Amino acid sequence: MKKNMILLVVGVLVLAGIGLAIFFSQQKPKVVEQPQKKEEVGAIPTVDASTTVTLTSLQGNKEIVLKSSSVPNGTTSVDYELSYDTKGQGKQGVIGTISSISGNSFEKQMTLGTCSSGRCVYHEVVGAIQVTLKFTGEYGEKVLSKEFTL
Repeated sequence: MKKNMILLVVGVLVLAGIGLAIFFSQQKPKVVEQPQKKEEVGAIPTVDASTTVTLTSLQGNKEIVLKSSSVPNGTTSVDYELSYDTKGQGKQGVIGTISSISGNSFEKQMTLGTCSSGRCVYHEVVGAIQVTLKFTGEYGEKVLSKEFTL
């Protein structure tokens, strides 16, 4: 009789353990939502319509000249990014900074290709050249984006 009683108690405990395991496994974990910080990214304003930029081709589209004679007053530097599609080399570009601004104007000659050790490999530009300029000065920053076709 003692043996049966021990087996009964063990059986009840095993069944209770299985029941509790099933009960807790079906409970959904509580999700605590963390407040997300949203950083406000201020858009850089565009330059006004009086700022004009030209892009001129030289040497059969091997070189170009980026020029402006109407840079916003107080400009100290202009960051430039040119991107274009090429025949055979995919998407290419030119980036840099112009810091020599005199009398509200600048002029920058650039190679559409790569040069090393006196040898240049020129890109064959297909389509338009996308030009993005970021003017920096006492007024903060302003941008200008424009497309040019050679």
